[in-house]
Amino acid sequence: MKAAFSLGSALMLLAGFANAHTYLSKLTLDGVQESEGQCIRPYPADRNFPVKDVTSTDITCGVGGVSKTASETCPVKAGSTITVEWHHDNDSASDDIIDISHLGPCMVYMAPLESNGSGDVWFKIFEDGYDAATSTWCVNKIRNNGGKLDVALPADIKSGDYLVRTEIIALHESDTDYAVNPARGSQFYVNCAQVSVTNGGSAEPQGYAIPGIYKSNTPGVIFNLYSSYSSYPIPGPAVYVSGPGNGNGESTDESTDVPVESTGSTAEENTNSSVEESNYSSVENTDAPTENTGSSVEESTDSLAEESNYSSAEENTDAPTENTDASQNSATESPTEEISTDAPETPTSSAPVVTYTTTITAAPGKCH
Repeated sequence: MKAAFSLGSALMLLAGFANAHTYLSKLTLDGVQESEGQCIRPYPADRNFPVKDVTSTDITCGVGGVSKTASETCPVKAGSTITVEWHHDNDSASDDIIDISHLGPCMVYMAPLESNGSGDVWFKIFEDGYDAATSTWCVNKIRNNGGKLDVALPADIKSGDYLVRTEIIALHESDTDYAVNPARGSQFYVNCAQVSVTNGGSAEPQGYAIPGIYKSNTPGVIFNLYSSYSSYPIPGPAVYVSGPGNGNGESTDESTDVPVESTGSTAEENTNSSVEESNYSSVENTDAPTENTGSSVEESTDSLAEESNYSSAEENTDAPTENTDASQNSATESPTEEISTDAPETPTSSAPVVTYTTTITAAPGKCH
């Protein structure tokens, strides 16, 4: 489904711009709702004003957020669901949360508290952008839910103290690059809370720098809300997902599985296995007959040497050999012994030469 704004819709949005901001008001941790501002780093004087410069340190935890500390670091269990709650003016039931004009995504990040948000320390634990099936933004959802949004904490992160960074990007002016026209550009509503995670695991997710993850023209930071669209690219790194293989911080959205290309050789599989430890499972006939105009030659490779390294049976079966001599001598070399087979002369008719090659398969459990 595509969304588009008419001129009338745009005028309605413009009417709400002067009275449309928001801030992180409350947290609910392990089912207990904290009072307004509790566990949250102190607000600036204009607590619901946005940050627009993505290169500023204010983008980390809001205006002045990195230089302040919450009065309390609140406990919460790893893997539990927390509720973050935004408001426009205050936490009253009549508060409008954020103006309908400020459509956009919601994200939540975490970082070790000891870092104070500096460096490659932030990992994303939640994101919600635009749902094309219902033409709904995350901002629509929190407005319809009293400003509340449920967020699951990763179950396997290490226990310890963390910053929880909440973010809403309002896109009503994001059709213009802030670096080109600072009067417009995306508006970031950012706050940081402090929590102490218990019952955690051992994972240390890969971190990213804030500022650093966004540019003013990053897709999703620059976006035309008034055009026709059917999707929205949420900016920033992928969401960290708990589970095997992610303990080093790699998100499942970022991991890559590189297939191993087979070259037909089994040299790396069993090169250290001796003949005495091997089971011989099959003898394969070569598909390509050898043309011989004067004789019939049977080649046999029956000798196996101990402590030898073997390669795949496919290595020497691809090229047919043409021989016009009345007789042919062939020898199969091994590391310890040379076997020769003399073919008797047969001056009558031509016959194909059948070559037998022994394929050696290591016994189960003998691979190293």
